[in-house]
Amino acid sequence: MSAPQQPLSRPRVVDVAFWLLAVGAVVLIGGGMLAATVSFDAARGAIDSAVSDEQVRQYLMLYRGMGIGSVLSGAGLAFLAGRTRGGDARFRRATIGLGLAVTVLLAILAFVFAVAQPVTLAAVLPIVAGVILLTRPASSAWYTAKDPT
Repeated sequence: MSAPQQPLSRPRVVDVAFWLLAVGAVVLIGGGMLAATVSFDAARGAIDSAVSDEQVRQYLMLYRGMGIGSVLSGAGLAFLAGRTRGGDARFRRATIGLGLAVTVLLAILAFVFAVAQPVTLAAVLPIVAGVILLTRPASSAWYTAKDPT
């Protein structure tokens, strides 16, 4: 008689990826909250006086929108990372996709529009590291063994 199959234990790389993604999501949410709550007076004081008030308002609207988007994407990334840790391959793919999308959008906002918040940019490193770890062979093999579809 054969011994019953033991469930596959989660590889350490998946745990490390989860915690990196969780840290990245928290930093993303924190930076987004900072950006979403910037007042006009604070922005006016930081921007050159040659820039009109209307231009400052437009910049501030884009900056706050980026902050709200960061909060929402950080919350989504945290949710997906939690489900990914459970072993669902669909959520792993969604986490990788959202992590890459957030990274690309933050890079575009930072380098093309010069709107990114420094704290939000700091979230890119743990997010990218977590996404890379989710694509490692040990991680992929575990998800394939848990859910072969």
